[in-house]
Amino acid sequence: MRKYLKQDELKALLEAPKRMRDRLIIKLLYETGMRVGELCSLTIGDVDLESGEITIQEAKRHEEGRKVPLVNSWTKSMLRDYVGSRKIRKDPLLVSNKRGPLSRRQVERLIANYGARIGLDRDKRHPHVLRHTHAVFALKSGIDLRTLQQNLGHSSIEVTAIYLTMDIDDRKEEYSKHPLPGMEELAEGDEPRSETERAVVPASAANHTNSFVVSNDV
Repeated sequence: MRKYLKQDELKALLEAPKRMRDRLIIKLLYETGMRVGELCSLTIGDVDLESGEITIQEAKRHEEGRKVPLVNSWTKSMLRDYVGSRKIRKDPLLVSNKRGPLSRRQVERLIANYGARIGLDRDKRHPHVLRHTHAVFALKSGIDLRTLQQNLGHSSIEVTAIYLTMDIDDRKEEYSKHPLPGMEELAEGDEPRSETERAVVPASAANHTNSFVVSNDV
């Protein structure tokens, strides 16, 4: 199972940065599911706030580019404030302290630093974990597999289907919310039946050849 953030971890990471640019980076990686290299390649002209979409020009396996939806109004507002008066469409969207394009390594270091600050496990302090988190929560929220495949830019739906695999914590949570029939808690005062209280099988029944064979694999 690929690593992804739990809800409390995601919330902590989103709220960790005080700087608008850094918070926007984390928000975009999670909300769109794009790769860190795709994020760093974005220009001002790739973002269309009116139509609510981002065009990834350097999308993997998509020569014509790939569009991803941008539907969160708070993210749109942040983008509008961050871009400000910059109007040159070919200028990089995200810039470093020296006003140059932000590199992939800089984003990786940024996520690692914020992840360490909030106490994330070391293997969760990477931008790609936000892409996995997007996929997992998209499926949990009801988005269909084909839509997610197109959004992530996967070559086949089989690759996207990996995110249907749930880890043991998720499975335990689901089973606790949907208990199997016959597994209800005992009512107050009830006790499990003792060995002596078990029904005695009649000899005739014991000698009867049962037509149902129970496999050891059941």
